Amino acid sequence: WEFEAKPSIYSAWKKEKNTSAAVKVCVKLWKKQTEGKNMKEGRPMRRKDRLASEEKAREIIARAEYGTFMTADKAGIPYGVAVSHAVEGDKIYFHCAPEGRKLDNLRENPRVCMSFVSSVYRDEEAHTHRFESAIAEGTAVIVEGQEEQVHALRLICGKYAPGSFKDTDGYILGRLSVTTVCRMDMETLCGKVNERPEN
Repeated sequence: WEFEAKPSIYSAWKKEKNTSAAVKVCVKLWKKQTEGKNMKEGRPMRRKDRLASEEKAREIIARAEYGTFMTADKAGIPYGVAVSHAVEGDKIYFHCAPEGRKLDNLRENPRVCMSFVSSVYRDEEAHTHRFESAIAEGTAVIVEGQEEQVHALRLICGKYAPGSFKDTDGYILGRLSVTTVCRMDMETLCGKVNERPEN
């Protein structure tokens, strides 16, 4: 089956032999799926010279090795934790243990954000860091349906271990009872890039 009858981004991951090639395929599929639609920017960025396009921001999310998932409980106490993620359209999936602070916070307050850095290095001559980053805001839920759980875990396996599983579904189903899947629905998205100026 193909989840939500969309062109399968999972299939794109599966066909590629390395993550870099898979990211390029997935960005192309995203363009087709979201053509004519624009994500809200949220609060305007102060440094307009570092503002990245929405396309670039989505590429940063796809390339990032991990995202920092940030929640707050009903008292407003914040909490952030690194998660392994995969993005599909306006959805970001990640998996975790069945219990934990972030899940407790989600049940109390579904408003969340995630930050990502796909590359960073020190530019000592300029006394700065060069980086590509993105931040998404929205709501998150714990995925309950097995069909969507399996779909999300396929995406994650495809991102982090493309082509390494002989039986991806068998691996996923064998661990589903001890795995929780969460989905973030992006409402705003912003990318920020600090590149070395060209001479």
